[in-house]
Order: sequence, then C-alpha cells, then structure tokens
Amino acid sequence: MRAAYFLLLACALPLLVHAEEPVPIEQEPRHRLRFENPHVRFFDVDLPPGYEGRYHWHTNDGVFVNILPAETIAQDLGKEPEKRGWRAIGETYFIGYRDKPKAHRVSNSDTQNYRVTDTEIVRGCGATQPLVEAAGQTLIVDNARVFVTRIILHPGESTELHGPCGMLVSVSEGSLQIAAGGLEQAIGLGRAGFHWRQSVEPHKLTNVGRNVFHAVDIRLK
Repeated sequence: MRAAYFLLLACALPLLVHAEEPVPIEQEPRHRLRFENPHVRFFDVDLPPGYEGRYHWHTNDGVFVNILPAETIAQDLGKEPEKRGWRAIGETYFIGYRDKPKAHRVSNSDTQNYRVTDTEIVRGCGATQPLVEAAGQTLIVDNARVFVTRIILHPGESTELHGPCGMLVSVSEGSLQIAAGGLEQAIGLGRAGFHWRQSVEPHKLTNVGRNVFHAVDIRLK
C-alpha cells in the first residue's frame, strides 16, 4: 500500500507543478488579445462569476481601464491571495511591469462579470514635443512611457486626439466621427472598444450619438 501511495504521489507531483507554472499573458484563457502592432498589445480581460484565473506573466508596462466592476481575488506567484474591492467604472492606472515583471492570477469572487482592458506598451512612438491634454480631456497619467487622459463628450461635443500615436479605449458605448486630413470616418464602439491611430496630425473626435461618451486616450511617448 505504501509503495502504491508513493507511486501515485510521484505521478501526481509533475501535474501539480505544471498546473502552477505561469503562462504568457496571451495564454491565460480569459485574457483575449484583440489587437497587436509593433507599439501595443490590447487585451480584453473578461472574468465571469466564479472564474479562477491561471497564473500568467506581465512583462510589458500596461495601462489598465476598468470596464465592469466586481469583487476579485488577486494572488502573486508564491504569495497569499488578497481580496480586492470594486474598482470604479473607468478607473485607470499604469503599472510598470517592464522593469519588474510579475506572475499572478486574478479570480472573480463576485456574482457579476469583472472586465478590464490592458493596453501593453511594447515600443514608444518617438514623441519629441511636450504633450498636453486637449479640450474635453482630463489628465490621468503622465510618465516616461505614456500620456493618458479621460474623455467625456456629450452629444455633439468634440475633442482632438493627438499623436504621434495612441489608443482610444471606450468605457461606454458610442457613435463617433473621426476627421483628419480632410477625411471623415464614422465608427461605433462598444464597451472595451478601441481605436488605434498613428499620425502627427490631430484627429477630431465628435460624439454623434445620443448618449454621453466616456473613453480613455492613451498616447505613447
């Protein structure tokens, strides 16, 4: 019996070690990579109630935008789990993982979905001029990697999206018009929607819908 027990344990240990081994972020089942280019990777993280996350690595700096709040449990590799309260809709923060990579997992302990976007900063765009917020925008983050503003546009209101490049992340749904270089483009964004631009010319953003539009604009330096 003892021999059979130790044989079973020997077989099970590799499986347990493998189960705890962190994977790249794009291999975590609920971290969906929706956009990628040489400058950014955009992840839509949607955790249903009761979901237990898998350990995954963060190795790039990231700007996180909360879309749907819920109570969650975060656990760094090798540490005890920590309960986290609700984050407000639209709450935005920067985490510098490039210099301090981290493996962790996040589980949803609530009865509703938890959703957040992660715009990973892979490579800057070579900004040479000081960046300032445009009309209708409020500064959130200004550091060596990014310049992040909050945008609130009532129906008919406009603002400008500046370069050299940036990612617009929608917190609410919106019907929008983007004009640049004499061209106009109509776009519709849902929650956790995004629009990438790469241009030194400003893009005029207008809310052509019936509701207030809430977004976060991430400019790369």
